[in-house]
This record gives sequence, structure tokens and C-alpha cells, in this order.
Amino acid sequence: MNRNIGTLSSIAALLLGSSVVFAHEVALDGTIEIPSGTPGYVNAGGNAIRTGGGDCLKLGSFSEETQVNACEGIEDEPEEVAEEAPAPEPAPAPEPVKKEPIVTTATLGGEALFDNNSAELNQASEQAMADLVSQLEKFQEISSIEVVGHTDSTGEASYNQGLSEQRAAAVEAFLSAAYPNVPVSSSGMGENSPVATNSTREGRQLNRRVEVQVTAKSITE
Repeated sequence: MNRNIGTLSSIAALLLGSSVVFAHEVALDGTIEIPSGTPGYVNAGGNAIRTGGGDCLKLGSFSEETQVNACEGIEDEPEEVAEEAPAPEPAPAPEPVKKEPIVTTATLGGEALFDNNSAELNQASEQAMADLVSQLEKFQEISSIEVVGHTDSTGEASYNQGLSEQRAAAVEAFLSAAYPNVPVSSSGMGENSPVATNSTREGRQLNRRVEVQVTAKSITE
């Protein structure tokens, strides 16, 4: 009877010693987590209990379907990180609308500016030129002014050509003084560009004229 008790004690001691060694084999580094509810592995506190060789201790209920890859030396495939869609490129700024320059022509009657066969501005021309300058004040950012003189067909064509150039130059000088920062040019067409017949007095009067062409960016209404 005593002998049996001693034998049982020895076996218990061996088992106790084995359990101590077994507990000592619980992973020190590189612990492997056993997900909750996963069958087939011995675990303590959710971590696999491993042998001295580092293997996870398995139970009889172990199945490959529920295996823990880390216990089997299988690396989990990294989760695919969804690539962020590239930010849309900002819409190009609308191109500024390019405004066409404003070109207008003012016509001054020859009789309102000059005496007969003269290229000098007379006293009466002051009012006509003042009216012209008043019209030009409506234009913003004047870029150029062109003056063209015209005559009727009375007399020699060469004389009429020279007279038209001289009258245009007289108006150019006046406008250059009024607008020193604006390019002003002049030319003469003589009798070559009539706007009416030269067969009547009224028609010839219309043909004796000075045209002032203005180019600007805008106009004030």
C-alpha cells in the first residue's frame, strides 16, 4: 500500500516537473497570437504555447482549415492598400476675352476749318476742333489718330493733292498738341476719294473734307 502511494507520488512529481518545464517553454520572444475561437491550438492568454523548438502545441481538433499561418511558418499576405485616386487637375483658367480695338472716323467739313485755297486753320475752325476734341474724350486709351485730307476736283490734280496733304498736316499739328502721348499721322488723298459728285456745288462741298480716324480700346457711353 505504501509502495503504491510512493509510486504515485513519483509520477506526480514527474508530471509536476514536466509542467514546470512546459510552462517555462511558453514563448519568451516572438509570441504568436491565437485569434479567439480558433480551435486546434493550446494557448494561454490568447498566445500560442510553443515547444522548445518554437512550434505551436496543437490539439487533436487541429484542422488546416483553421490553422494559424504564423504557427505554420506561413507569412500572411499584406493587405492591399487601395490607391487613392489622383486629385483632378484644376480646370484651366478661361482665356481673357480679347476685345477688338474700336476704330471710328469723324469727318470735318473743309469750310469749317479753312478759307478757300488755304491750309491754315481759320478762326471759325476753333469751334469745329473743340467739338472734335469733345468727341475724342469719350474714347479710353487712344492708341492712334490718323488724319486724311480730301478736296474736290476743281483745279489741277497735283495742286489738290498738295492742298489735301497740307490741310491734313494742320489738323495733325493741332491734335498732336492736344494728345502729346498719342501717335498722330496725316496724309492726303487729293480729289481721288470723293463721297459725292463733283458736278454740283453741294457735292463738291461734301468732297472738301478732313477725316480723323481714331483707334482706341473702349468708348464711354
